[in-house]
Amino acid sequence: MMLHFSYGTGVLTLPAAVLAHIDKAGKRELRVLLALSATLPAEEEALAADVAARTGLPASEVSSAIAFWRGTGVLLAGEGNGASTQAPVTQPVARAERKPLPDKGLPSYSTDELSRVLETRQEFASLIDACQQTFGKIFNAAEVGIIAGMVDYLGVDGEYVLLLLSHCVRMEKKSLRYAEKTAISLFDEGVTDAAALEERLNRIETLNTAVGQIRAMFGAGSRALSTKEKRMIEQWVCVMQYGMDVLRLAYDATVDAIHEPSFAYANTILERWHAAGYRTTEDVERALADYRRQKAGGGSFDVDDFFEAALKKTYGEQ
Repeated sequence: MMLHFSYGTGVLTLPAAVLAHIDKAGKRELRVLLALSATLPAEEEALAADVAARTGLPASEVSSAIAFWRGTGVLLAGEGNGASTQAPVTQPVARAERKPLPDKGLPSYSTDELSRVLETRQEFASLIDACQQTFGKIFNAAEVGIIAGMVDYLGVDGEYVLLLLSHCVRMEKKSLRYAEKTAISLFDEGVTDAAALEERLNRIETLNTAVGQIRAMFGAGSRALSTKEKRMIEQWVCVMQYGMDVLRLAYDATVDAIHEPSFAYANTILERWHAAGYRTTEDVERALADYRRQKAGGGSFDVDDFFEAALKKTYGEQ
């Protein structure tokens, strides 16, 4: 959804998502966003330079402000339109040359070391400002040190850091220590750039929402899910990309067949549906109706026969 404002003889268009983050945005971020909305699509370096010229802000501050809006999700990477339609942005903070990561994780910084970093690297000071706005708090020296460690020792840029911190806020885990552990874990997995991080975080958040709904559906109560059950759910949601409506059909089919909830049985159903090319409830219900019509002349409905017929049809065996 977009917001349209009359401005002079023209119209200013901004994403409606801006409203959810206005209270965290400072004067600088709002100036940059307004400048972006009036900027034509451009290469990333030219875009930053144009916005800097329009606002009179230093390029490092423009980059940090853009990173703030990237972190909120108002601006997305990899698209070629202007800011009003969620535009590509520049790398927000120049990374320092990555230092060897100590065995025990990110190192601590002394107060004097942090002071020198903040005084000599203007882009880092701007990043800290944007991070504090994202978390809605002033960081202490240890928290500033965690951000410095991410940039210096993991080699990630400011855009990456802000995406990660925004994820922490959405997950209601506003802790720099949690962000640090997550950053190291992702680094070990090879997720080291903003685009890969954005994709991974979307997956994590989608899965986190689905797990609670699936637990309730299957009556799991407060018990911990097994590793195998977690893997099944991840396959359903992230690989097969089934919505809750299709998962509900699989649950109903499971209970109809064996008279109790079962992750394993539902997994077999969903694997067969996926192999047969069924992606939506309409696909499943249409195939089910076709099968029932074929069986109308006699014989009872058999779930396994239905799936077998679907697979044969998919692979051209009928």
